[in-house]
Amino acid sequence: MVLGRALYDSKGILVFEPRTTLTEENLKSLNIYGVGEILIEDPRVADVPVQPLIAPELEGEAVQALRQLMTESQGSRSMSASLLEEAAKPVYAMTRDLFPDVIGEPNASGCHSPEDYNYVQPVKVAGLALFLGRKTGYTLVNLASLGIAALLMNIGYVVLPPKAVSQAESLTEKEYQEFHKHPWYGSEIVKRFGALDPRVSEAIFHHHERWDGHGHPKGLKEEEISHFGRILAIADTYYDLVSTRPHRKAFMPHQAVEFIMAYAAELFDPDLVQLFARQIPIYPTGVTVKLNTGEVGIVSDANLGHIGRPVVRVCFDDEQREVAEPYDLDLSDPDHQDRLVSQVMDY
Repeated sequence: MVLGRALYDSKGILVFEPRTTLTEENLKSLNIYGVGEILIEDPRVADVPVQPLIAPELEGEAVQALRQLMTESQGSRSMSASLLEEAAKPVYAMTRDLFPDVIGEPNASGCHSPEDYNYVQPVKVAGLALFLGRKTGYTLVNLASLGIAALLMNIGYVVLPPKAVSQAESLTEKEYQEFHKHPWYGSEIVKRFGALDPRVSEAIFHHHERWDGHGHPKGLKEEEISHFGRILAIADTYYDLVSTRPHRKAFMPHQAVEFIMAYAAELFDPDLVQLFARQIPIYPTGVTVKLNTGEVGIVSDANLGHIGRPVVRVCFDDEQREVAEPYDLDLSDPDHQDRLVSQVMDY
């Protein structure tokens, strides 16, 4: 297997150059680097562009800056203005990259390094939140504020004992109630920075509120929750589900999307869920899938806007024989409405 593009770890550090031949030895090293997905060259889809929405180098820069900000702020109810400025720079760059046109697909892979989760996951949430905000028509200025809110959504963790964050699944009821206050703590920390849009602290306070009023810390519901907060709720949940957690394996992207769709108008703003489902690739470009008719192929176009109906380049027929000339099937075409993706083969 030969890498189709450069491979970076969760910190934005280059692991392998493009065109690197993957050996058994360096494949084993991918877990060490916390790599969730790789792009392999395949002549059958050489014409298919696979471009991430956010450059991995930019994500890595944001992860490193957020790590330093949270580490330096641990045990405090404030944060360094200079470190905050450094953390904001890559978010502003992400925002500018979405104008004038959105190019590329949102990264469907989450964080696969549990020890890096608290720094990687907010950065991924920021990328998805920016994408959703752009699709709702946010201006550049509004979008930048949304991205900063996503990056800082868990800054309230610095007030809590490290155990409360790293072992959240095994806390006592009293400790869990304290953990639930992190949106409030984070909001109060951010409020001290008068230069930040007030909606940033509001969104941080609201990102665990739920549409039906069963969220925390205040039990707000529906329109009581800020629009920023409603976007963060969806993006945060998605990347939590597709990430490896101490108590479970990562969900596949299509499973995470289905979860969010199932809880529209219960946990999440139904209008935003509809937007999310039509804009997030359930089956990302480049993934190998099997159809209910037995054919196996590679997604050559995620077909955003058509939920679960990608364009599949068929490489094997219904008897698993390799076809001489791979061909595309657009599952959104009425002629192929009987065909469904029944299995993701290599995610």
